[in-house]
Amino acid sequence: MLVAWQAIAVAGAASVLVSLWVRREHGDRAAVIMLALAAAALACMWLAYEVLPVEQWRKESLPVGLAIFALPALAGTALAAARAHADGTRLRGTDALYLALLWTTPAVLLYVSQRRPFGSELADLLWWAACSVAIYILVPVVYARIAGQSVRGYGLSARFVRSEATLVMLIAPVALAIVWLASADQRFLDTYPFYGGDGWSLVLFEAAYGATFVALEFFFRGFLVFAGQPVMGVHAVPVMAFAYCLLHLGKPMPEAVSSLIGGLILGYLALRLRSILAGVVAHLTIAWGMDAFVLSRS
Repeated sequence: MLVAWQAIAVAGAASVLVSLWVRREHGDRAAVIMLALAAAALACMWLAYEVLPVEQWRKESLPVGLAIFALPALAGTALAAARAHADGTRLRGTDALYLALLWTTPAVLLYVSQRRPFGSELADLLWWAACSVAIYILVPVVYARIAGQSVRGYGLSARFVRSEATLVMLIAPVALAIVWLASADQRFLDTYPFYGGDGWSLVLFEAAYGATFVALEFFFRGFLVFAGQPVMGVHAVPVMAFAYCLLHLGKPMPEAVSSLIGGLILGYLALRLRSILAGVVAHLTIAWGMDAFVLSRS
C-alpha cells in the first residue's frame, strides 16, 4: 500500500519521464512549464491529503470548489496572456470565455452532482451521472457555437482508429493489469463500486457510469485541449491535467495522484492523434475493470 509521500514520489518521477518526451516533441519551454504545473498539482495533493482535509470540507460548497479550480485557471490565464503578449495581440473574448469555463465548469459540476434530491441510492447516482454527462457535453457545444469552432474538432475523429489502432490493443491490457493490482488495496475496496446493488439495477448504473467517462474525456481531453490550443498552445495539456487532477480530490490517494500522469499522457496523445478515443478506451477499461475486480474480490 503506497503512502502519500511514496505515491507523490512515483508520480513526480513519472512526470519527469513525460517531460523528456515533451522536450523532444515540443521543446524545452513546454517541458519546463509542464513540470512546473505537475509540481503544483502534486503539492496540492499533498496539502489535501496530509495537511488540510480538503476532500472533506469541499463537499457541497460551490465557493470552495471555485477556490480549488482557480489554481489551474490562474495558471492558464498567465500562459494565455504571455502567449498573446509574445504575439503582439490581446486576449480575445472567446479566450476569456474559455478560461472562465476552465475555472467554473469543474466546480459547478462537483456542486450540482453532490446534490441528493431523491433519497434513493440508485436515483441519486443516476442524477449524478446525468448532470455529469449534460455539463461535460453542453459546455463545449455552446462554446463551439460562440467561438465558431467545430465540435468534431474537439477530438471526435476516427483517425485514431485508422492509423493508431494498435494502441487500443496495448492500452486495455496494461490498464487492466494496473487496476487488478490496485483493486487489492483496501482504500479501493472501500470506495468502489459506487453502487451497492445487483442485477439489472447494477447494469443500469454501470451503463450510466460509463457514459460519464465518455463525456469526461470529451470535456477534458477534447474541449480543454483542442479549444485551449489556440489560447495557450501546447500548454493547454498540462493546464488541463492540473484541473483534472484536482477533480479527483476525495478519491483514494494513489488514484488522485496518478490521475495527473494519466491526464498528461492522454492529453498529449489526444493532441498528437487529434482524437480522444485512446482516453475513452483507457477510462472505460479502468472504471469497469475496477468495479469488476473489487466485486470479484468481495
